Amino acid sequence: MNKINIKEINLSALQKLNSQGTLSIIYTDGNLCYKFLNGYYQNEKENLYRKFLEMEGIKIDNVLLPLGLIIENNQLVGYIMAYFQNSISLADKFSKRCFNCNELLVYVEKASRILRDIHNNGIICQDLSFRNILVDDKGNVAFCDMDSCAYKEYQTPFYSGLLLDFLVKYRKAKVYTHKDNDKLSIILSFYLTIYGDELQRITKKQYHKLSDNINTLENLRETANLLVDKKQIIRDMPYLDEVIDLSDNYEINKKKILNFKDRGLNLIKKNF
Repeated sequence: MNKINIKEINLSALQKLNSQGTLSIIYTDGNLCYKFLNGYYQNEKENLYRKFLEMEGIKIDNVLLPLGLIIENNQLVGYIMAYFQNSISLADKFSKRCFNCNELLVYVEKASRILRDIHNNGIICQDLSFRNILVDDKGNVAFCDMDSCAYKEYQTPFYSGLLLDFLVKYRKAKVYTHKDNDKLSIILSFYLTIYGDELQRITKKQYHKLSDNINTLENLRETANLLVDKKQIIRDMPYLDEVIDLSDNYEINKKKILNFKDRGLNLIKKNF
């Protein structure tokens, strides 16, 4: 893998991106992105360096893997990846109150198929949410922030906040590196985007308000019931492209859904 000394990069010619990670700063020159790992500990950078070298040669369509490593004093300080132009995160794309579910389903179905390719290459995303799935103005989808992924013996301490809230706070479970947790992460993000609330907080009436009109949610109902039942072991999570019905075409108003509550009932304990 190409190694570029930081002194060879004209930092003053780069433009800082509007969307930034919590542990890094990302710039672009219009063709490439330069991600500097400012928030990483030294041992994390060393682990990441070895992992990237081990991953050299892996190419996955629509996944922004490193094209080169940025080095300073023989140590990794960042990496270079392709610039996915005119794009925003899937989370930002559907942060609006009203949208047609079909537009979201088309993007998520594409993202799920990309996730399959990632897993088929022996990679676990770990920190996966709609925040690091990008969509552009032509309907294309790409995965970014792959530095947090697990590959072979290389793992990181990074997982999505949504996954941690669900597994640790709600289910009182341990978090581990497995492709089912990637599939779970994308399912949790999907529910959050559709309903404007976390899966474990969705009531039975809220669920059926949309599932009665959206086949995809009805297809996911058994999975949702398994997830909110703390007594059940989470396993055999589906890829979302297995359950998405692209004929779904329903206008969602998240404000109306959030106001559609069951009086006095906590549906965490009940099936959908």
